[in-house]
Amino acid sequence: MSNQVDYISESEVLVSQRGQLLIIDDEEEILKALKRQFRDEYDVFVARNADDGYRIMTETPIQVIISDQRMPGMNGSDFFSRVKTQFPDAVRLLLTGYADIQTVIDAINDGNIFRYVIKPWNPAELTTVVREAFTRYNLVVQNRHLLEELQNANKSLEARVIERTEALEDANNRLRNLVEQRDRFIGMAAHDLRTPIQVVQGFTDLLLHPQTRPDEFAEFALIIQDSMRDMLTLLNNLLDITAIESGKIILNPTLVNVSAFIERVAKRNRMLAEKKGIQLTVSVDDDVPAFRFDQQRIEQVLNNLLSNAFKFSYSGSFVHICMKRLNEEILFEVADQGIGIPEEEISKIFNEFQRASNQPTGSESSTGLGLSICKRLIELHEGSIGVTSVVGQGSKFYFTLPLLA
Repeated sequence: MSNQVDYISESEVLVSQRGQLLIIDDEEEILKALKRQFRDEYDVFVARNADDGYRIMTETPIQVIISDQRMPGMNGSDFFSRVKTQFPDAVRLLLTGYADIQTVIDAINDGNIFRYVIKPWNPAELTTVVREAFTRYNLVVQNRHLLEELQNANKSLEARVIERTEALEDANNRLRNLVEQRDRFIGMAAHDLRTPIQVVQGFTDLLLHPQTRPDEFAEFALIIQDSMRDMLTLLNNLLDITAIESGKIILNPTLVNVSAFIERVAKRNRMLAEKKGIQLTVSVDDDVPAFRFDQQRIEQVLNNLLSNAFKFSYSGSFVHICMKRLNEEILFEVADQGIGIPEEEISKIFNEFQRASNQPTGSESSTGLGLSICKRLIELHEGSIGVTSVVGQGSKFYFTLPLLA
């Protein structure tokens, strides 16, 4: 008996839209008869033993298998048991005689076959069974695809739910932080405004008191003026923090002659320094070129750093402004010879309403917002700010700006 196997090429299978039917039987006449019966409706592959049938299944997407039960070597039910795991979608039909009914029943119970057909078969009945087998195959594949689509949709939905939940949680956290920050600002602002308001109220009452002497008016007016200035500074700082938090501050960078810029800042601050007996000095390295930044906002930062340096320095000391080029950045430094900052407090001083435990040398007031504003303005410029300090020796505040032409 010839071992030649008839099958069409893989490219023909890919082109064909018909079902693929594999028939396995060791009798040539049965193979020919079945092929003639089904070739008009399906792509028919034939094999004369289980090994050839297995090879065809590894090369071609078979959808329905008809196998004889009694064959040399591996019988039909054993072959179906072998291929059930590797090709679970292929629908299996068994040709058998009455003598093998118990074996067939066992195969059905094990799930190895879909239907069995008794030899000799009725062609019309077999045609119906094969059509039902292809229908079952299509339903199984469609159901699996639907299940996969449903699983993918569920995964996508779960991912979106997780993403939305995380986004909502993040938004809630930001909202809670903003509410906490608002409450903290309101509480601290109310506390910091109470003292100067009480001072203004008290000295206004004294000005209006009939027993107040005219020569005391000027002194009282100066005290009221200082208190009003403190309140205005706090309110301006609160407005700056609010504007930065809400993204309403827009930088206006221009090309700046840095030497002239630093001299102007120093000139405006020398009066404050001299009032306390402090000498303000300036140095700008020759290799610092003109570059772009928001003059108003960087002057605001320098004014704040210089004001702090004066507050915490003694009469007869020096405060120094320095500018250097560091590759593609410009370094600004404000160094004093003041009382310094305790090491454990350095990491907190750029937070809102944070004040160091050391006290200003001239009893000056502080809002606790200035350094926080400085940090945010520098970060808006894509720069960084920091401080080094030694208690009893002084502090050096520094910040960098990118060198933008």
